[in-house]
Amino acid sequence: MKLFRGMRALSLASGNSAGYLKYALGEIVFVVVGILLAFQIDNWNTHRNSVLNAQHLYEQVQSELVLNINNCNTVLAQYRGKDTLVYDILHREVTRQDYIDHLEYSLVLLTQEEVEVSTEAFLNLVNSQDVFAKDQGNIVLELKQLYGHDKRDLDKLNKIATNNTLEYHKQFKNEQTWYADLFINLKVPDVMIDYCMEDPFYFNSMVHFHFINLRNHVRYTLNFRNRAIDIHERLAEEMNLALDSTLVLKSVECQHLLGHYSAPDFNLNIVMEQNKLMGYQIEGSTGVELDASRVYSETPDEFIFGSMFGRVVRDNAGAVSGLRLSLGRISTELVKDS
Repeated sequence: MKLFRGMRALSLASGNSAGYLKYALGEIVFVVVGILLAFQIDNWNTHRNSVLNAQHLYEQVQSELVLNINNCNTVLAQYRGKDTLVYDILHREVTRQDYIDHLEYSLVLLTQEEVEVSTEAFLNLVNSQDVFAKDQGNIVLELKQLYGHDKRDLDKLNKIATNNTLEYHKQFKNEQTWYADLFINLKVPDVMIDYCMEDPFYFNSMVHFHFINLRNHVRYTLNFRNRAIDIHERLAEEMNLALDSTLVLKSVECQHLLGHYSAPDFNLNIVMEQNKLMGYQIEGSTGVELDASRVYSETPDEFIFGSMFGRVVRDNAGAVSGLRLSLGRISTELVKDS
């Protein structure tokens, strides 16, 4: 700037008006360039901070997804444990000795977990004023579906399932003398065994539990959990965020599930596609595809297919000989084709 001022004074002193205008114009250009450069630097800093903030928000969302998935898994583990119990009760295969030896038969209606869904990180993300990249738009839409529609359905079934359990407690407390003995001594009184095995209204309650809890609460819990897992994996792949490998077994740990399985009414073909297990349910007589769903392997011997609990069946040598798909009163054994 001192240089421009010196040239301007020299031009004025010598009466060189053309030189004066030239150097005045140069001074103006210099100032404008400086302002534009400062503005560009400020924009760059703003964009950089926006990107860093967006990355931080997505990292929080990723951690929150893991928390919510694990909360879903806690509820699903409860239902997996009750799955066989409900099957035995509804098929009237439970004996008096079963009630004596296994307390859990008498507690099917009286214990209940519900999914607690955290939304703080998601709300921070959608309420942020930062400009996200266009290729993140689909993930944001998926998150809105997860914490909007899927969560609303899950919240409704959480409430219904919990209220049903509280109603059973209220009913048994007010009507059955064995209620106190059951929870004080943690053993099943003979009079309760009589009630569970002979009372038609208790059987009705178990059918109701099967319909509300196993068929609907499980389904909506899986809808939420499976979408959350898929989003978690996408965020890890597309945005280089941390992937929790404990949520689903790695593809190399699921090779033993691959193959073709047969049942009386349908066949199941399990294949690996893009490092993920896929199951194709095929009608046995026509070969028509009935369903195609991802297979979520939780342990080497346990998985989820559709809304069904899956378990590996092994022969005496430990090799996979078949699968069992079940949900309450519904259970199907599939034999692995050689």
